[in-house]
Amino acid sequence: MRIRKRYLMFLAAFGVLFVTACSSGKKEPAPSPAPTEEPQVIKVTATPTTKVFNMPQVTDTPTPTPTSTPTPKPTRPVTPTPEGSKWVGTWGSAQLTPGNDTMPPSPGLSGNTYRQIVRVSISGDTVQFVFSNIFGESELELSSVHAAIARDGQTSVIDTETDTLITFDGGSESTVIPAGETLVSDPVKINIKQLEYVAITAHFGKVPKTITSHTASRSLNYLLQGDHVSDAEMTGAKTATSWYFLSEIDVFTYDERCSVVCFGDSITDGYGVETGSYGRWTDILAERLTDEAATENIGVINSGIGGNSIYGGNGQAAKDRFQRDVLERAGVKYVIIFIGTNDIGYAMNKSTTDAVTKGIKDMVDKAKAQGIKVYLGTITPFNRHSYYTELHEEVRQAVNDWIRSDKTGADGVLDFDLLLRDEKDPKTMKAELANDFLHPNMKGYRAIGESIDLDIFK
Repeated sequence: MRIRKRYLMFLAAFGVLFVTACSSGKKEPAPSPAPTEEPQVIKVTATPTTKVFNMPQVTDTPTPTPTSTPTPKPTRPVTPTPEGSKWVGTWGSAQLTPGNDTMPPSPGLSGNTYRQIVRVSISGDTVQFVFSNIFGESELELSSVHAAIARDGQTSVIDTETDTLITFDGGSESTVIPAGETLVSDPVKINIKQLEYVAITAHFGKVPKTITSHTASRSLNYLLQGDHVSDAEMTGAKTATSWYFLSEIDVFTYDERCSVVCFGDSITDGYGVETGSYGRWTDILAERLTDEAATENIGVINSGIGGNSIYGGNGQAAKDRFQRDVLERAGVKYVIIFIGTNDIGYAMNKSTTDAVTKGIKDMVDKAKAQGIKVYLGTITPFNRHSYYTELHEEVRQAVNDWIRSDKTGADGVLDFDLLLRDEKDPKTMKAELANDFLHPNMKGYRAIGESIDLDIFK
């Protein structure tokens, strides 16, 4: 009933919407000092592969779920649209629960206002916002939520002329999201441009004890006591670097727009990236896509979680969140799967190779069954980091050999290992591109983002 009501309101409020048509068709030794010259960037072209692989039975822990596992029930409602139209993701984040150090600062969210700053990828003039309470054990009350164009990614200042009320359930300013559920807003008329900063400001009512969040936003967000949803600036606010309850932003379109989901761990999430810099490799990719006419209408969704692994780690296991964080994204046409480093980093024996490759293969098959093109990223080197052992290196090499083979079923390979490794010591990341020799530094993230051949999206 809620969906039908929203659909009728959608048609009545906006009639036949026009969105600009898609353009046709982007105790180890100490690290050696970084060289002064600019790093050589290798263009990573996706190598086509053929689906011929049958995964052997894996008995070692962690035990992968059986291939016959039924498809999970969708976690978010789907907004009906007129024939020939659709919603496409322009921004998104993967959801998890915060630790003690990533909880909202005092005085907390309940009864107060939180302004979240995001940078979208593609443009649109009709937008829907997705809020998630999937980990909450009680209801979440949104008393009022507004969207506005933000001045930049470094301050809380908004353009008040663009301040727009976000409504729910066919025109209501407030709403309640039950425990374990996700809610999509009504369609909202607000004009957002490519790579523009958008502020989503929420005045909260009751908030569950367990907060659904993305705890590594790499952006500044602002908490102020009381109701301040339309304030031009959150003067006196406390800052935080987590997004709370906000999981996706979609644009409405009649054209051939689509999105690419980047699915991975802390390297995708951008560990070590300067706050507010938008220097993750996914951010660089989004910038490059918007620079070319043939790819400017492809949105980029970052579904990375730091510390995540296929079978566990921080947040839900990648194999369990793949449905929500990839398959249910609006308008997804491509996925880059770059996961497995943390599984290898905790490997107890060689059988982890089979566990990792099986987990990735299952994801590939699920995405392909939904008509999504799949590209796999090779596991990057981590010598000089605590993860490194001879066993772990052997497993990493074996997994990469499989990723580069014709056994994955994927549409291509993005060889990030080849890109980042030291030619003289292939077990080690290039010093000039390394942060802690597990994660890249800002230059390393840029190298990844610049290396991806945009022809794979054309």
